[in-house]
Amino acid sequence: MSSNPQVCGVPENILSLLSIPANREALRRASHDPTHAESFTRFSKAWKPIKQLLQPLDSSFEHLVTIHDGQVHDPLGAGSYVFQKSLISATIHQLGLPELPLSSGHEDNPLLPTTLIVHTGAQPNNSPHAGTLVVFFKTFLIAQHIRMHYDKILEEGRLSALEVQWIHNFTVKVQLNLVDTAPDNAKTPKPGADGIHYQRSLRSGDLFPSLLPDYKEVMALAAEAVGGKVPYEIKTQTNLLRMTSIPKIIEEIVKNREVIGKTLSPETGKLAMRAACSKDGCGLAEKHGLHNKYLTLPDGTVVISFVCSERNHGRHEISTANPEEVARLEFNTPLRNLVRTLAYGLDTNESRTVARGKGGGEVRVHMRVTGMDYAGTYSEQLLWRPLCLLPFKIDPPVILYAPLIVDWAGSKLSKSLYVKDSAYKYLEEQNMSYLLSYGKMKEAGKDPMVLFELVNGWVQEPKKMFRSYSIEYLHQCFSKQT
Repeated sequence: MSSNPQVCGVPENILSLLSIPANREALRRASHDPTHAESFTRFSKAWKPIKQLLQPLDSSFEHLVTIHDGQVHDPLGAGSYVFQKSLISATIHQLGLPELPLSSGHEDNPLLPTTLIVHTGAQPNNSPHAGTLVVFFKTFLIAQHIRMHYDKILEEGRLSALEVQWIHNFTVKVQLNLVDTAPDNAKTPKPGADGIHYQRSLRSGDLFPSLLPDYKEVMALAAEAVGGKVPYEIKTQTNLLRMTSIPKIIEEIVKNREVIGKTLSPETGKLAMRAACSKDGCGLAEKHGLHNKYLTLPDGTVVISFVCSERNHGRHEISTANPEEVARLEFNTPLRNLVRTLAYGLDTNESRTVARGKGGGEVRVHMRVTGMDYAGTYSEQLLWRPLCLLPFKIDPPVILYAPLIVDWAGSKLSKSLYVKDSAYKYLEEQNMSYLLSYGKMKEAGKDPMVLFELVNGWVQEPKKMFRSYSIEYLHQCFSKQT
């Protein structure tokens, strides 16, 4: 970069050119009317020396500048129109939580002890970037606002003794589910001559433990920001796979593997289900499940045989009758999403059934907050359609989506690109790389609570939540705090 003094990232010698009234007027007229020949010519002449003063990031491309008026618009449409004022109350209704005070004629409805678990997740292959922080903060804020909804009703004092007791016993907690079965790229070999991909997962190496402190720190910050009133826990994929419903879910998916495989993995038509080789020091798993073999026993138990690429390691098996073996399973993202949605939906449905019976018990209600890149076609084609193909009676978790954080071209801020391909060099040149990881944010002395307050504003005005935000916009929000 140039050694010129800078104001707000703009070199002084560029500012001096822009300070000339005639240049500013030419810019104004050209932006309002590009056909105004005189203004456009004047602007072009003024812009030429400015472009020369801007140092290119490298020899392959130049700086490109977008000029805008700084106005932020939140047009209503689709979700932003429907939920512009009622997101929390609508979510409570969709979750099947009691709408208090109970209306006339419904006073006899049982008020069952309830815990709401608000899930979020991440692949811990890098320190969480700004987009991940936005999702985590929204998760805590949604949990807080649901809790506050009932606390406000309690303060109004129009409840029966049973309704008051239910609110006092109602628990809302956040659960961060870390996908430690995602690939560890540094320890994953390149495809062999046969083109088959094998991988080693994060849970088999030392990268995940080294990054875990950043995730713990962000969760602690978020919990503190909501006043310490929302408890949280951090879980891994093993915790999901130890849920009692997982074996029967796997058995049913294997039974329907032809249609589920083609739906979730259209390129291969196979279930992307894997398990790491159990030989000491190996840990390789065939990524796409191309060579899996399935055997269903007369009692419904499924035995899955996996192959390892290492010579003499051969095949290894897991049985759905063995919980320890089931906990070793790994899935690609769409299959994992289907499995956990079924597991959470079954848990809610079954806990409600038990709680309504003679033995009583607690109802566990699940919901999820994730990034908006998993909405739309992804959710419709790869989650809800497969759910309809399987014979489970579930109370599906409500899913809320956090705004996507995008780069200058509208592409999502990608941790994978940053890790694999050293992308976003232009952000480093503009001192914006702190938005690429929480670790860099701390090094730069940036306060993550700037993001928290931004997300808090979206939750309070839900119309702002059904859209994307650019990384440049986030940078401006941070700049206002300095």
